[in-house]
Amino acid sequence: MEKATSRYERALNSERVAVDYLMNSRGLTKETIQEFRLGVVADPLPGHEHVRGWISIPYLTPDDSVVSLRFRRLGDGGGSKYLSIAGDAPRLFNAKILNRGDLTWMCTPEGEFDAMIAVQCGVPAVGIPGAQSWQRRWYRLFTHYNLVCGLHDDDEAGRDLAHKIAESLDNFRPVPMTAPAPGVKGDVTNLVLHQGPDALRKKLVIA
Repeated sequence: MEKATSRYERALNSERVAVDYLMNSRGLTKETIQEFRLGVVADPLPGHEHVRGWISIPYLTPDDSVVSLRFRRLGDGGGSKYLSIAGDAPRLFNAKILNRGDLTWMCTPEGEFDAMIAVQCGVPAVGIPGAQSWQRRWYRLFTHYNLVCGLHDDDEAGRDLAHKIAESLDNFRPVPMTAPAPGVKGDVTNLVLHQGPDALRKKLVIA
């Protein structure tokens, strides 16, 4: 995993379309891209040929070791937008933040990119990798927080995810990401892109 992550990470600087997607479509800064070691599969390792040209998203431990990779397709088209390593179990994204002992609250946005932009805005966040991916066994990782805010997408799948987490955690509070503009999907990324970081912080009453 480390070999693939390093290779794709190095390739990103010369892939203008991928950088433009991360910075303009996803709102990530260069510092955030580097922090989360994002890359692009420009020259795939064996077994990764099917995700050539996709964004690579490593799942990191507290010491930045790579335990898994997910891939996000660039542009539109048929098929899945995201792919995981075959046979890999669902994991929490940015789980290393759970080791910080100074936090009394945590957020659970849907997806890796929403988690990254939340952290960029100063909001502690662990990404749930998809609306259907919540695992009840994860509740043990959140019981010590005073509050867990579910930054869920403003759609049926997002509300279902919030409901599942609420069934597992007594300290959970859903925070719907209402659409920031007409015709725009309600999620963390779009809220920040359209209204700025303060809009997210105000939803959490931490501005």
